[in-house]
Amino acid sequence: MILDAQAEKQSAILRAEAEKEKRIREAEGEAEATLKIQQANAEGIRMIREAGADRAVLVIKSLEAFKAAADGKATKIIIPSEIQGLAGLVSSITEIPKE
Repeated sequence: MILDAQAEKQSAILRAEAEKEKRIREAEGEAEATLKIQQANAEGIRMIREAGADRAVLVIKSLEAFKAAADGKATKIIIPSEIQGLAGLVSSITEIPKE
């Protein structure tokens, strides 16, 4: 009985250690994935800055983000108060080719 009890105890310890190692590896994997995503975002921002993107490009990207947010799944969309200025800028940009 003593040997059975010791074997059960050792088995429980090994199972607990395996679960601990599994959770650590999963957390490390999630952290690494998050870091890679943030690095990619930072690289994208750096590339936009190096390309000399002006305010018009940023406005267009903002409007694209609004379009994605308004894909029909959202029940409410909050639009910043400066959207009127953005809309005016976009209409000005579209008028330039017409002239």
